[in-house]
Amino acid sequence: MSDFSRSPLEVLQDSQKKGYVGIHIEQGAALLDRDLNLLHDLVAATARQVVARYIGSGLATGSAGFAIQPLPVDKANAQDFLIAAGDGGTVGRILVGGIEVTIPAPIAYTSQPGVPALTTPTAAQPDPRLDTVYLDVFLTEVDGRTDSDLKNSQDVGMQTSVRIRADWVVRVAEGGPMPSPPDGHAFAPLAQLSRKRGTTGIDGSIIADLRQNRLTVSDIEQRLSLVERMLILPAFAAPPLHEFIPQTGVINQPITIIGRNLDVGQLQVFFGDAPAKIVGAPSPTQVVARVPPNLTPASQAVGVDVTIANEAGSAVSARQFTVLASPAFVDPGGQFSPNHGIAGAQVTLNGFNFNAAAPQVQFGGTAATIIGAPTPNQIVVTVPAGLVPAGSTTADVKVTVTTSAGTTISDDTFRAELPTPAPAFAAPPGHMVPKTGKGGDVITLNGQNFNVAPVSVKFDTTNATLSGAPSATQIAVQVPPNMTAAGTSKQVDVTVTTGGGSVTSPTKFTVTGP
Repeated sequence: MSDFSRSPLEVLQDSQKKGYVGIHIEQGAALLDRDLNLLHDLVAATARQVVARYIGSGLATGSAGFAIQPLPVDKANAQDFLIAAGDGGTVGRILVGGIEVTIPAPIAYTSQPGVPALTTPTAAQPDPRLDTVYLDVFLTEVDGRTDSDLKNSQDVGMQTSVRIRADWVVRVAEGGPMPSPPDGHAFAPLAQLSRKRGTTGIDGSIIADLRQNRLTVSDIEQRLSLVERMLILPAFAAPPLHEFIPQTGVINQPITIIGRNLDVGQLQVFFGDAPAKIVGAPSPTQVVARVPPNLTPASQAVGVDVTIANEAGSAVSARQFTVLASPAFVDPGGQFSPNHGIAGAQVTLNGFNFNAAAPQVQFGGTAATIIGAPTPNQIVVTVPAGLVPAGSTTADVKVTVTTSAGTTISDDTFRAELPTPAPAFAAPPGHMVPKTGKGGDVITLNGQNFNVAPVSVKFDTTNATLSGAPSATQIAVQVPPNMTAAGTSKQVDVTVTTGGGSVTSPTKFTVTGP
């Protein structure tokens, strides 16, 4: 039990009211416990007040302590919640009123001694009722009853001092904001619970985190440094002729912009009102940006201002950049659809300024037929014949678009393909052998292009089972069972289907039994 000539808290509060910030001990005078205690308390209280006023309350970077979380599912209906510790086995820490407290392991609200039970919102209360969960931090005196080392049993055999410990309790202000703390206490908000009327459980959907995050001096320094840098505006080089190179260009063309402070903050570049894609990382004096699309909807050259901007402000070029109306494809990967096909297939080209006069399209140097009228962003064409050389099944070619304003060649490659050959039966009578049979008999179908997967055979509308792998000229297949009753016969078509199409036998097959 502590024994003081006067309460240290009262002495501290009286001294603070008088503006005292320190204490000097005189020689030859009685040494009072309250003088020594005040010396410690003034220093500690001043440090806490400076931290509280100029830094605030909150979590250090990487700390996850004192998060309010729902209990496990098996306790979801309880009037309770979890006070979480740090992540990954770390101790959770938080700074409140200049005092840092820790939570070494997660605990439930109701496991705290002396806290009032939570209540379910009633019909007389708002719906939802907003409860504020807050942390109450205070200093506690620890004497020999709690810490036996303070009894000094190894020497004087009596307690000569007490220790000061930072303690805390998580409290809930139901239906209201966090209250003002009493003397000797500091409060900090942890969460808000939006509790529906008549609902007992506390789940994650009603918990809103109110903790202040990233509270470290290093974070403050980084933020102040960023603010200082943001005050530096980007600017173009002088004279105007040197603002960007080249002075004209087509859509997607990289343009080098010259100036100063171009690496400060999050730089943006605009051609007119259109944002441009920045290539690579800006340097202090240069940034490369691509001319954005849709600046020449009428397929005529236009002049636009170039703007460079960061969080602190912007600068506009003294002269305009000329956007040429030359045709251009969109970014690689979507320049045409589909990206493969046979002669005669329709392909849509995607780009810009495709509607200028005299449009022409070539696939690898071979002219393609344009279908309909081109729009500013699309041309529909048919794949020309003759792209696949003899002895090959495919050919990869570039696509070229030419208008009266210029020419552009695709980055993407179009794969020209030969048509898939259709199956065909041989001429009778050798198209099937034999021409009659019962269920389970194996017959041979003769023809061409019978091995283009996937291959299937039907007798009338019934699927048949293949016997072995088809070759280009033959398919061995079993007659499906139960197509006719015993003692009867039935004539049916035989249909072969492959990846190249379907063909029906020129004569019917006679099923002679089940």
